[in-house]
Amino acid sequence: MNENKFEKGDSRLHHWISTLVTVLLVVAVVFCLYAVIQVLSNGYVNIGGFMMFRVVTGSMEPTMPIGTLLITREVDIETIMVDDIICFRTQVQEIWGKIVTHRVVEIMETAGGVLLETKGDANLVSDVFYVDSSNFVGKVVWHSGDDNILADLLSLFTSKIGFLGCIALPSILLAAFILKSSVGSIQQELNAILEMEKLKNEEVPEEKEPEISEEEYNEMYERIKAELIEELTHVDEVQLEPGEDSEDSETE
Repeated sequence: MNENKFEKGDSRLHHWISTLVTVLLVVAVVFCLYAVIQVLSNGYVNIGGFMMFRVVTGSMEPTMPIGTLLITREVDIETIMVDDIICFRTQVQEIWGKIVTHRVVEIMETAGGVLLETKGDANLVSDVFYVDSSNFVGKVVWHSGDDNILADLLSLFTSKIGFLGCIALPSILLAAFILKSSVGSIQQELNAILEMEKLKNEEVPEEKEPEISEEEYNEMYERIKAELIEELTHVDEVQLEPGEDSEDSETE
């Protein structure tokens, strides 16, 4: 009884763990697909108004060396102040639409809205265009140092191989867990069927032929032998009576 309870408890625990892992993998796959869609449409991932970027040039050194990880928040462009670091889409022809991170050095109010003049800390001159609401992305609210594990991990996952692995690995693991769960269910059903057949065989024992001892066999043999001899003797007597009558009649 106790063994059955332990087996049931282990089975339930295994079931809950498998379910939890499957849910987590499904969430990971959905998140990766969501990230792919956002990257294809916007060029970056936006989760609740927060975006993560990695510095790939030295225009903001020494404040933000190459490889620095930064988090940007969506805010109204009117809330930006001088000396804030912002992210925006560049309008330079060679790198049109790329995300650039520079510092705001001047703010101008116009009839069409706010214009921001930006400049990289390592650059000698300001950018040749102004940032407005059409190409403004957000304000940098946090950035890492030049030697940061998160930045290194982000560099890995933003590579083609790493990004593919972010999608492929959870998908493969999810498929493996689903397959394992299915095989486990089938195996449990087969074990249950085999157990039922075993119980049926134990409840209905096979009928065995009765065993005959040597003494009983000899008695049966002698009885059958005597009956056969008696039967044969009776047949001979019946056949001899008509023959005797015929001989007497011919003699007379």
